[in-house]
Amino acid sequence: MTFTMRGVLSLACLILSLGLVERVASFDLTRNDNLAVYWGQDSSGNQKSLASYCQDSTIDVFPIAFLYIFRGTGGEPVIDFANTCNQWDQGTFSGTDLANCTSMAKDIKTCQAAGKLVTLSLGGATGQVGFSSDSQAQSFADQVWNLFLGGSSSIRPFGDAVLDGVDLDIESGTPAHYAAFVNRIRSNAGETTLNATSFALNVTAHANATLHANTTHGHANATTTHADKAKNTTTVIDVTNKNKYYYITAAPQCPYPDAYIGAALNDAPFDAVYVQFYNNYCGLDQPSDYNLATWDTWAKTKSANKKVKVYIGAPGSADSAGEGYVDVGTLADYVADAQAKYSSFGGVMLWDASTAHDNARFDLGIKNAMTASALKLTPEQLPRSNTTTAAAPAKSSQASGRKATPGKPRAYSRFFRL
Repeated sequence: MTFTMRGVLSLACLILSLGLVERVASFDLTRNDNLAVYWGQDSSGNQKSLASYCQDSTIDVFPIAFLYIFRGTGGEPVIDFANTCNQWDQGTFSGTDLANCTSMAKDIKTCQAAGKLVTLSLGGATGQVGFSSDSQAQSFADQVWNLFLGGSSSIRPFGDAVLDGVDLDIESGTPAHYAAFVNRIRSNAGETTLNATSFALNVTAHANATLHANTTHGHANATTTHADKAKNTTTVIDVTNKNKYYYITAAPQCPYPDAYIGAALNDAPFDAVYVQFYNNYCGLDQPSDYNLATWDTWAKTKSANKKVKVYIGAPGSADSAGEGYVDVGTLADYVADAQAKYSSFGGVMLWDASTAHDNARFDLGIKNAMTASALKLTPEQLPRSNTTTAAAPAKSSQASGRKATPGKPRAYSRFFRL
């Protein structure tokens, strides 16, 4: 008996939905109508809790932003989620500037239980980031693994919540050594021979089995950058017996190649790139210079993962970016064209959740339009189980959110994406 790739992946989703594996994981990277929306920077000045944006089926992936300092006080990174959790209001772990955001654990789990991915975005427009060597990048990957992903630490900012991966929104510093960081995360996760598609195939073939038994590839003895800091971390835990795939994404600027993460995109396997088609000459408001075709060619010819998905990154409102905002109808036209022309196309990324939600549900409008156009092209694609019925906003929808008012030197007053 033979199966098509789409049929196998659909079967995998069915198996997962029936609860035959450890964690419901309805997210399907192979679709071309996914919606990724950044959360954490309170761009509207009215940011709600993470869980409040998970109440319907609109958003599939939440990169939470940002881990913006790689090496802060005490050697620990620094995170800031504006009005929800930051180092000034929620407190930090002793001897560090790392905010204690364990209050967010319930929200993260709520979103994951709804089949959504929650990943950690590193960088931002004013991030203090970068590596001086491959070994430093690998050590930092171990640190991120232990603090936020499948490892172990006594100071995990989200407590027992385990994030679904990392996103690299690198807009400053040196571009060197990020491939070493990505490859180390892959190694720690036992995914050195897998991508999201092959992982789904393994789920189908071995629904209730140990999925990664043969993919350890020597990472079991990896240690953290804090190996001699017993008070902070333990060695990296081998999680290859877990039914969990860790996603790695990036948010390059649309000018190709990206100045900061372009080299890593060629040298290490990313699952998706959220290309920022705004605040650049090749933005959505500049159709003559819009270059999604270039990114599709990159995905198929130069990417380290030839199954990488390319997303159209767009502002969620006119207040979300300096330039590049287009209304839902215009963005929907870009999406329908991409779905018809580019097999690498994966969906849309919006900056950010607060502004998109307050802009007459811009997020819902583009999701409905994107799903409808996808079904016209591929009617055999299983429809999503939508929980929303609101109509898409008209082309003339206007932003109703407001820009954040600077107060304490929190992230929302510093990280407005450039």
